[in-house]
Amino acid sequence: MRSERMTLVLVNLAGIMEKADETLLPGVYKEVGAAFRADPTSLGSLTLFRSLVQSLCYPLAAYLATRHNRAHVIALGAFLWAAATFLVAISSTFLQVAISRGLNGIGLAIVGPAIQSLVADSTDDCNRGMAFGWLALTGNIGSIIGGLFSVLIASTSVAGIPGWRIAFHLVAFISVIVGILVRLFANDPHFPNIKSTAHPIPENKSMPFSSQMKELLKEAKSVMRIPSFQIIVAQGISGSFPWSALSFATLWLELIGFSHVTTGLIWTLFILATSFGGKMGDILSQRLPNSGRIMMSQISSASAVPLAAILLLGLPHDPSSAFIHGLVFFIMGLSISWNGSATNKNSF
Repeated sequence: MRSERMTLVLVNLAGIMEKADETLLPGVYKEVGAAFRADPTSLGSLTLFRSLVQSLCYPLAAYLATRHNRAHVIALGAFLWAAATFLVAISSTFLQVAISRGLNGIGLAIVGPAIQSLVADSTDDCNRGMAFGWLALTGNIGSIIGGLFSVLIASTSVAGIPGWRIAFHLVAFISVIVGILVRLFANDPHFPNIKSTAHPIPENKSMPFSSQMKELLKEAKSVMRIPSFQIIVAQGISGSFPWSALSFATLWLELIGFSHVTTGLIWTLFILATSFGGKMGDILSQRLPNSGRIMMSQISSASAVPLAAILLLGLPHDPSSAFIHGLVFFIMGLSISWNGSATNKNSF
């Protein structure tokens, strides 16, 4: 039990640094754009490029998470994204930043399935939503750290080094430390220590690589035939668009005229609000086992469009309206974030 708790703590710590790394660049779009004379379209292409590479690497991530020690996979991912983040910090051209962000997507992709499957193996239906809610919360703490820290430090400099570069250096350094801790102290129950015989090592570990790939493809096909999975994927394709657009939220607030501190606080409110969906999903799943989590997703998806319309079209573009902007961001974060922790990750 002590080993399991240590593993979960380290997994959540890795989740914190994963999200911190993801939110670094959007938090300093304005400064990076000024440094490399890039317009918002070019800055958006950096996130697009990283997302494309990350998506292409998910099959590799699935293979690693199902066939290898997941603790080691998480550590490897942390080392990879730390190296790419360090390369962003020392880049001297926009092309170098783009290449580095692409490499960053490889490390971020590798850790996702490994982290989520480790959490799933440690819970059951009555507390799985809470566990994923905590994972979302710790991830959101990472988003707060990455977003707020980068926004606040972006306009400063230390010994002539721009603040946004320092932010990337620090996150890369801490990510390496987290990767080392996960590698040394986290345990995968499917790959126990040699002294332990409580869990057999998976038979597929000794299978030829070609046979493993065929088996993995067979498993993927069986999952893709599940109607619920097809619906989740279909909703996720359209549902990912607004979340991608929200990566420009800090830049948008700064262009309206909000200060770095106010922008950081408003974004922090939004991130905090996205952390409460998991427990509500557990409550509804117990009272309405066959429809509770589905109802949560329907309400969440339906609320996104009117709230976004209020935020983008109804509020004044005036830096004196910080309170109302913060309130709408909080309500929006509270209501549109239920799909992941409350429903999608608990369906199988």
